[in-house]
Amino acid sequence: MNIQQISAGQNSRSLAFKASYVTLSQKNLGEKIATNVVEKFNKNILPEIRKTQVLEADTVIKNAGIGSVIEKAKDFQDKVNFFTLAAGSGSRFRELAQTVGDYNKISLPFKVDKDTDIHMLDFAMAMGKYFIGEEGIKTIVASKPSGSFGDIVAHYLQGNPIKDTIVCCGDNVFGDKASEMVEFFTRMLNNPKKHVALVGVGRTPAEVANRFGVLECESGVSDQILKLKGFSEKPPIEEAEKLAINGENIANTGLFYLSKEAMTNLMEEIKNGINNIKKNDSEPYDFANAVKYVHSMLPKWFGIASKEGADVKVVKKWEDVGEPQALYSFANEVKQGTFLANFPKNLAEKIQDSFGKRVHLDNENPHIIFSESTIVTSDAVKNSKQIDGVHIVV
Repeated sequence: MNIQQISAGQNSRSLAFKASYVTLSQKNLGEKIATNVVEKFNKNILPEIRKTQVLEADTVIKNAGIGSVIEKAKDFQDKVNFFTLAAGSGSRFRELAQTVGDYNKISLPFKVDKDTDIHMLDFAMAMGKYFIGEEGIKTIVASKPSGSFGDIVAHYLQGNPIKDTIVCCGDNVFGDKASEMVEFFTRMLNNPKKHVALVGVGRTPAEVANRFGVLECESGVSDQILKLKGFSEKPPIEEAEKLAINGENIANTGLFYLSKEAMTNLMEEIKNGINNIKKNDSEPYDFANAVKYVHSMLPKWFGIASKEGADVKVVKKWEDVGEPQALYSFANEVKQGTFLANFPKNLAEKIQDSFGKRVHLDNENPHIIFSESTIVTSDAVKNSKQIDGVHIVV
């Protein structure tokens, strides 16, 4: 497996990475994204996050309870790897991205001020803020695709220490605070009987049918923390309706945790030529298959029932911003102040103000402005390209 690992903000290359990574692909603008998004996040956003990072992490640990893995804030960086997956092509998004410029969905820019853009990837990176080490977020730029879990497999196969592993999809945005989700993961990290944890969101059967994976759950320690029984991958409406509880399914958001012990067992199998997480020949390592497989192996590996070793946290607000219509919904909600809880207050206010000026979806010519100026003529809007019924002004 041929991958290139680049230390964000530097030209040096090293395997001595720590804590927080973004996986990218050379084929899908990876090196450009490393420079234009990740490096700028490290330079412009991370310093503001640093001002409260340790204090907030200490509060998370206090609320979750100290355990054998997480005892202090630094343990999030020393004992856990946080991977943000951003190597995909964004095929559902291609028309919009090409209209705006040379971007894919996770690098699509919204101008905040003269010197600052905000990108979809910034929201996912901010979710992992407690795991970012002193040198900032690092990038892993793959020269050859190997599936959504491939870069993580390669990272461990190259001899990097296997750690508790948290993974977040780069086009996912959450309305809940990172502290609330990390508190949940901390409880999982500190519980030796928990090896799989996922984040889900309530959606109607009509919303999930043929679109989202559904988590089959039963009652857990609370209404927000459920036990995971199994998975249904993008079920048809009839199956989704059968799986619904009180009219809702639990959609899989793509934010999940695998324990160090489970990762070690999985990697040992892969090292020995056993691969049970293959999607197809071009994608031998798939993250959805990895989670399902680990869940199925909990009885054999650890002697516990699968549902007892895997929990699901149900969040209030989430969006998979992988297609234009979802972007428009997301942008309109940012305009109202949603999805900004993980940014420093001063930057969150700037982002909200910028989206307020650039997003106009509630009139006869709904449009988003991607040009340098927020002032455009009505003719410019009418003559711009429409995607999913929304004008794109560039």
